[in-house]
Formats: sequence, structure tokens, C-alpha cells
Amino acid sequence: MWIDMSVFGTAGARGVFNSTQTPSQVYQLVETAVFVFGKGRYGVGWDGRKSSLILGRVVGSAIAAGGSEAISFGLVPTPVLAYGTRENGCTLGFSVTASHNPPEFSGLKIFNSNGMELSRDEEARIERGMMVNSIKTSTRIGRASRVGALHQYVSAMLSRFTKSDRGSRIVIDCANGPGALATPEILKGLGNDVVTLNSHVSWRFSARAPEPTPETLRETSAFVANAKADFGLAHDGDGDRLVLINSAGRVLPDYVTSILVLEALGTSSGTVVLSENTSFAVEETAERLGMKVMRTKIGKTFAEIEKEGAILATEPSKIVDPRWGMWEDGIYCAALIADVLNKRPDLRAVLDSELDWKFKQLNLPVSVDMGRIATFSDEYLAKFRIAEKRSVDGLRIIFKDKSWVMFRPSGTEPKTRVYCESRDEMRLGELIDAARGLVERSVAKPVVMGR
Repeated sequence: MWIDMSVFGTAGARGVFNSTQTPSQVYQLVETAVFVFGKGRYGVGWDGRKSSLILGRVVGSAIAAGGSEAISFGLVPTPVLAYGTRENGCTLGFSVTASHNPPEFSGLKIFNSNGMELSRDEEARIERGMMVNSIKTSTRIGRASRVGALHQYVSAMLSRFTKSDRGSRIVIDCANGPGALATPEILKGLGNDVVTLNSHVSWRFSARAPEPTPETLRETSAFVANAKADFGLAHDGDGDRLVLINSAGRVLPDYVTSILVLEALGTSSGTVVLSENTSFAVEETAERLGMKVMRTKIGKTFAEIEKEGAILATEPSKIVDPRWGMWEDGIYCAALIADVLNKRPDLRAVLDSELDWKFKQLNLPVSVDMGRIATFSDEYLAKFRIAEKRSVDGLRIIFKDKSWVMFRPSGTEPKTRVYCESRDEMRLGELIDAARGLVERSVAKPVVMGR
């Protein structure tokens, strides 16, 4: 039994398969969720990991054991699972995926009947239920069925956009994940010339790691340039993230994706929800377009959409457009960006223009005490002239020139994530060095960290 109440991280529950996350733990989690939310229809889908197929069967068994109907969507991207949950009247949907994590990880994301990831309050209800010593199974086993949610999703997406007569030449790198089952077909159906990379589903992720970063996308970037593509797109392991590559093979900062989506909205009003680590470039663009900006925690931007009546929620490499659905959707984002660039060729200048803001993220393989980070921050960062400290999510420190640095424990891995941004390349380097030193000071035991 899981006795730790903190089952959920930033995005669902994850761990190393058969080590920190076992089939029996997943069964208990799903069994409790069905008990807490009551009998009904529950969807389940999984990504291409070996562990995911196993855990998909575990999830279905736990649903049926609770007397509810288990609807299998099969091997699908996470956005398709969310869409299928909403469209097929499910109480909850379970996506068995570890997203961008390495192959040895497994995980479970849970979506409500609107296709939105569970709120922290809903997750807490399940965690409390797991501590209740009561029988959660039913005397009657629920039925199992299968629904073609992938076909539903692709058809709905193709009907949403107008096919272009002058499409783009696009390279799409699907990271050997199930995004390969949807994104290439959709982009081709919208009139684009599509070149696919890593588009066979494989648990090995042999071509590149499933997290799309400038480091993991080096070969993809070179391919985009050599293929004379208008631009390239890259997914993570389950299709909810999207990264842009320009025609010269440069991996663009995540904020360029968000800026293009803001332009695609075609509106001059409304509220946009940004995560704390989203670039100032996105905030500036939203305000230039007449929108109001609010910031919230990473991984939970979607939770503020209904409360604020927001027209968009975005964080690095992820967008939620409530006109389409309440989930993070890299496949929809790919179609939306292709559509707006085909309709507005002037926006292609955004892909090739000089970047005003320089952004850097460090993923350091250590856990730190955030209290120590806060304590030593003045010592290491005061010379940059601190203007504001924010603790909405981890610790974000903003300086007089609007440069900023943010420290945050990873919600999915034993790492500390450090985000830095500045208009000046030299200042960015100085901030990175100072932030690295602050993290080293805040670790209990000295460690050697590579760049």
C-alpha cells in the first residue's frame, strides 16, 4: 500500500516502473479514484512504453472491479485520451504515460469529464480515499468496451481547419511516441507537405530522448535545414508538448510557439494564463494585443481557465485553447500554428527574427532545500539588483532590468529545474553561473554538476 499521501506530482503520478511505481500501486490508485468518483464510464489509453501496455490492463481491471465500465481507447496520444474522455461521456479518463521522462519511467495522468487534468483538490480527494481502509471493489464486475477515440479526434481536427491551397513543407519529429498516429495525418490532411521523423511508435526512444530540447533535437534540427523545410515541429513522448524549429535548423525558444498561438487567436481582449516560468516575451505580446495576463503554477495553468474566463493557458512547450478543449495539446498546437502560418505568411518572420529575450533552462540532477535557496539568494544574486521575489511556484526572482531566475524542484523527477532569462546574452551567462552556485550551496552534500 502507498502510505505516502503525496501520490501526485506536477502532472499525475509517476515513478520508475516496478521500482517506485508498481502495478499494485497503480491498481490501488485507480480503484480508489473509481470509488471516490462513483460508478460510471471510465476511459483508459496508453503510450508506447512497454510498461504502459501492462499498466493499461491494470487500469482497466481496477475500473471493472469497481463495478464501472472500462472503455479502452488503446494506444493513443494523451490529448486523444482527454478528447475521448469528454466526447464519450466518461467520468474520468486515465492516460498511462510518463510523457517526456526516460523509458524506464511509468506514469498515470487523470482527466475529468471535460478532459481537464484533475485539480489539486480532486487529487487530494483520491489521496484521502487511499488512506481509508474500506472495500472498494464491487460485487458485480463492470463491462469492458473499446472506442475508436483516435479516429474521432483526427476527424474532428480535420473538420476544424480549412485545407490550405498553399501549404507548408513541414518536418514533424514524433519522438517515437503515439503522436505519430495523429499529427502527420492531420498536417497532411490540411494541405501541407509533411516529412516525418521518428514516427514509428517504440518504447526504446532509440533516436532521441522523449523530452524535446535543443540538445536532444540536434539531429532533427540539421535534418530540417537540409530538407529545405519551411519549419519543423517536435513532440515529446505522449504528444502534449510541441517545440518549433525554423528553416535554418534553429530550435526556437518555447515562447515563439506561444506567441504564434496568441496571434492565431485573432482577438484583442481576454485573459491569458501563463506559468511562472513563461518568458516575458509572451507577456509583452499578449499585452500588445490587448490581453490581460495572469501567472500561476507550472503544470496547473489549465486550472485557472474557468476561474478567470481565460481565452488561453500556456507554459513552455504547452498550450491549452478552451475553444478546442481543456487539455494540453501539442497535436492541436501543431495544426493551429501550421494554419496561421499558411494564412498569414507575414508571421513567418517571427520564426527567423533575432530573439529579443534569451532563455536558458538547467535540469540539475540534485534535490535542494528551497528554504536554503531563499536564504542564500541575496548573497548570490543581490549584485543583479533584485526588484521582486515571487513564491507562487518555487522561487522566482525578478531583477531591475526584467531579467529573472527561477528555482523549482521537478514534480516528476529527482531534479532541480533552474530557469533564467535576460535580454542580454552576457547577463544571461552571469545569471546561470550565479544560479548554479546557489544550487550547489543549497545541497546537503557537495556534488559535481556538468553543464
